[in-house]
Amino acid sequence: MSTDKPTDINVKQVRGYLRDHPTFFDENPDILETMIVPHKPEGAISLIERQLAVLRNRNSDMQEQLDSLYSTAQENELMFEKTNRLVSGLLDANNLGSLVESLYDSLSKDYGIEAYSLTLFGDEVNVPKSMAQISSSDEAHKGVASILSSPRALCGKLGSSEMNFLFGDHQNTLASAAAVVVGHDHKLGILAIGNSDPYFYQNDMGTIFLDYIADVLSRLLPQHLRPIKKKK
Repeated sequence: MSTDKPTDINVKQVRGYLRDHPTFFDENPDILETMIVPHKPEGAISLIERQLAVLRNRNSDMQEQLDSLYSTAQENELMFEKTNRLVSGLLDANNLGSLVESLYDSLSKDYGIEAYSLTLFGDEVNVPKSMAQISSSDEAHKGVASILSSPRALCGKLGSSEMNFLFGDHQNTLASAAAVVVGHDHKLGILAIGNSDPYFYQNDMGTIFLDYIADVLSRLLPQHLRPIKKKK
């Protein structure tokens, strides 16, 4: 009959398994984090060093995650400051000309957007003079029907007729764009931004910023547009 105690058998099994699987700790580094190994010269130093290496790697990974979170927080704070300046400038505008000028100035200087345009629907009678383009509803439906019918902002490589409608002479230097309808119940116009890089604006990208600016404009523009007189 064997005189080995249960604990002796378990220890033998563990020793035998570790001897037969020398890469066990490499494949299961999390176990090293919870082990207590005395710092003795009889071969235990290498295991301690391995434990320290695992902890260093874990610490490095955590530091990278913290750096990423910090960088994202900085970017969000910077975006908030830019958006706050943009909205403040739009709110301070006392006429359509100053509103559009403030919008363009912010898109260019704060956001570094390569090309931009605001197209308002109407004519010279109900749309005061400004840097914005003016188009009739009929012309808009001919040139950018897909944008007008879209429930969300469109991004990517738009057609030549759409690019021409939105950017005019600048269309030849642009390869991708994002456009959103301004106005909820009543379409007031289209806000568009463009870039010479064909992959800069893509159809799967988020449009929360563009949607937000369009929403702000939809609330402010009616204050600066003259109501269209209905024909008798």
